[in-house]
Amino acid sequence: YIDLGSTATLDTDLNKLVLAQIGDQLYQKYGVNLSNASFVERVYREDIKKFDDGLFGRYKETNTDKYEEKLLEYLYNLQSNTRDHTKKAIEQIAKERQKQIIICIDNADQRDFDIQQEAFLISQELAKEWKATVFLSVRPQTFYKSKRSGALNAYPHKIFTISPPRVDDVVSKRLGFAAKLARGESSRVDLGQVTSENLAVFLDVLVRSLNTSKQINEFLTNITGGNIRSVIEFVTGFIGSPNIEAQKIIDIEERQGGYLIPLHEFTKQALLGDYSHYSSETSSSMNILDITTPDPKEHFLVPLIISYLEHRGEHLDKNGFCRSGTLIAECQNYGFSQKQIENALRRSTNRKLIETSLRVTFEEDEDNELVGDMPDSFRATTIGAYHVKKWLGDFAYIDAMLFDTPILDVEVRNVLSKHVSSLDIKARFDRAHSFKEYLLTTWKNFLDAPSYFNFEDICHERNDTFIKVAKHIANRN
Repeated sequence: YIDLGSTATLDTDLNKLVLAQIGDQLYQKYGVNLSNASFVERVYREDIKKFDDGLFGRYKETNTDKYEEKLLEYLYNLQSNTRDHTKKAIEQIAKERQKQIIICIDNADQRDFDIQQEAFLISQELAKEWKATVFLSVRPQTFYKSKRSGALNAYPHKIFTISPPRVDDVVSKRLGFAAKLARGESSRVDLGQVTSENLAVFLDVLVRSLNTSKQINEFLTNITGGNIRSVIEFVTGFIGSPNIEAQKIIDIEERQGGYLIPLHEFTKQALLGDYSHYSSETSSSMNILDITTPDPKEHFLVPLIISYLEHRGEHLDKNGFCRSGTLIAECQNYGFSQKQIENALRRSTNRKLIETSLRVTFEEDEDNELVGDMPDSFRATTIGAYHVKKWLGDFAYIDAMLFDTPILDVEVRNVLSKHVSSLDIKARFDRAHSFKEYLLTTWKNFLDAPSYFNFEDICHERNDTFIKVAKHIANRN
């Protein structure tokens, strides 16, 4: 197993890397030392016969020491050719153990395009010349790009598509196992004797909520892009979050039973993490209303970009990608500068709201600005689509982002500054409502806005979240 994502960071010569990894893993995992004298002699048995028939073979009977010296020198030279020696060693191992050699090369698409092509060529040689079965895992867009204009275009190959597991299945099984451990039930794995009935009850409620609510499953799948590791990390953070009233959930479950955790609890965890206010450093979400210039309509630049990438049309190829030049020109048509657009693209890429044809992220310079060349193309992700279609206009999202968004209207800024530290639901509602009205006013002044994005319609669709909060405040009073 050769992981180009982690082991190839400092290695530019992939041939040496692959050969070194094969040798190391044969020794560490299978106890095969490619330099072992006895093994080397078995590998080169036929070569030794040829040596014996040669000039120095005459010393075998008359001068044993000389013969051994020359034979060792001969074998050393053969072994020094790492590529050929490893190839012959692999063949010898397969013959002796009667096993098929399988080589897996993973995360090739985390490298740049040239290294990817080199990895494809190496895989082809391993499969053809070494008679090994080689699995090369790549993302679909990487495969199709190489098939069109790269190394894969020249060779036949077999394609296996592996669908990701369902989020609810994976998480439910893990949480169910954790609940058993919390109750002290026996396990094949000895993890100690620490038990907690309260934790077990909380996990039971969490499993039931995941198995019952389509909204929660949709939420988890979309904000993580379907990445199982990210889902598990999120759920782990949810369990221990100070923003989740775990004791309240446990009390209701023990008193009534059948409790389901509402979606807004998961949303709160995604937006706020472990803090009382939004922080871009720790939140699972991105502030798509943020601006970098005193241009009011820039509040809608990121939503506009995502909506354009979601909008079907000739600007998208069959894999959903839009050329960077086309995307930038589209945004410029609505009055945005290239600097604004590129900044929005870089931020959105780093937060995975959009993705490039290759796995690219952008670094910060000394002024904390994201820099880097624009990739060839972009497309929207489920994370980006969820931000625009589900979160934008939602009370929880508006409430969280107003602390992180520059307000260009002085009067609105003064209104929001009142009781700015209050976490009371009435104060939060008033702030969020004022911020939404500010955004709606700004949107109405965006006279030449595109047809594929309408902030007013989005606010109307998500207005029920504001109504629910207003009713809660009224009932409390």
